[in-house]
Amino acid sequence: MQYWQKIGLGIGIIGTLFLTYGGLRQPQWIFRLASFLKPGALFFVDTEQPVIALTIDDGPHIETTDAILQVLERHGVKATFFMLSDDLPEHDATIRRLVASGHELGNHMTEDEASISLSSNEFKDKFLRADGALSGYGPVSWFRPGMGWYNDAMVNVIAGEDYQLVLGSLFPYDPHVPSVRFAEWFVLTNLDPGDILVLHDGPKNRGERTVDLLGRLLPKIKARGYRIVTLTELKSYGE
Repeated sequence: MQYWQKIGLGIGIIGTLFLTYGGLRQPQWIFRLASFLKPGALFFVDTEQPVIALTIDDGPHIETTDAILQVLERHGVKATFFMLSDDLPEHDATIRRLVASGHELGNHMTEDEASISLSSNEFKDKFLRADGALSGYGPVSWFRPGMGWYNDAMVNVIAGEDYQLVLGSLFPYDPHVPSVRFAEWFVLTNLDPGDILVLHDGPKNRGERTVDLLGRLLPKIKARGYRIVTLTELKSYGE
């Protein structure tokens, strides 16, 4: 192999390692920059207190939402659940139990789809439909767009309904990497005060993996001195 080929190979390997490391690290300054460049979303709360918010998307699900609630109850943890409103009628008892237990609901639209792909009128219609269904269980003020992308029109719609758009700062790729061990390692490696952790309920074994992950993860996070709370409580640390 020629000298310059070796140099090129070395640079390629270093670049690959850098990109891999960058993809596996989620420092808060990245989200601070994202918030500056594209205002309107909450990624984390700026605090030095050892506290994070736990959020769970894509419920309710017949086989796993109750199991997730059981794990949280066992560890004394409250969370914010971003629900798909079309699925609520079949899970009325579970949702009422969730709210009565001190967890909170968030608006995740009517179904699992990319919110940003909708026209402005479609987005507003589905957002308000989801709000109407969820608000029957109590006040709802948090919104997370499907697939995580948003635009100014979406921000304006939800702001007019007294909602806050929230994404997150700790995302272990759990819908994409079907490994509980990886998700556990990822969260513990990237954990910082004020983080918003995003996990998933739902089909394709995502909810089952979350049940397993929470059972492993929650005691280890608490052993580091962290409190795990709802979004509303986390927000109070930054006020």
